[in-house]
Amino acid sequence: MTATSSMLAATANRRTAMRRQRCCSVAAAGVIQRTGVDEPVPGGVSRTFAVDIGGASPAKVSLKYPKDTTAVCIESARPLGLVFAQRVRGVTTEIYVDEIVDGSNAAAAGARVGDVLRLTTAVFLVSAPVDVTTWLNPPAKRNVKAYYECDGKSFDNVMNAIASHSVEIDTPSGKQVVETVGMVFERQGAEEGAAKEVKSVQV
Repeated sequence: MTATSSMLAATANRRTAMRRQRCCSVAAAGVIQRTGVDEPVPGGVSRTFAVDIGGASPAKVSLKYPKDTTAVCIESARPLGLVFAQRVRGVTTEIYVDEIVDGSNAAAAGARVGDVLRLTTAVFLVSAPVDVTTWLNPPAKRNVKAYYECDGKSFDNVMNAIASHSVEIDTPSGKQVVETVGMVFERQGAEEGAAKEVKSVQV
């Protein structure tokens, strides 16, 4: 191999590595972590995440991403200091970070303006299953850690899911404050296509 061909091969390898990093790199996080590798699907790639909601093992969630985008997981203390907005892009809507308060918790966690919210942790009120041995004395409802996929959901429902972290969860040792919010974002490069803002709110 000549010196020129070696340089061309090295350049191609660097470009491939940069594309792979842009598509697949993830900011480290505790409550939500990226697992596995990109799986090709029609129109993009499928990426899998492990969400720690307090069970024996993390919940596994797969989300479809456009190619040449990055999946970013963050865990931020509350309050976040983010202004979320909703916009129409083509025939779909997306909820994204419109502003970040300087010095805020979310800024320190790595959120960026333009990040599209794909998933957030939440607190849900649930009931334990009722069987023939408990139907006369059904178990009480309890607040538990959960996650909420944001694709196709209304802006108000997504904001309510984020706001639900103010509710204490029920644990075997009593009530517990949820101190952080876990989120999965889609991070893009230059904006593409016309977008119309619908509404926004700070959390």
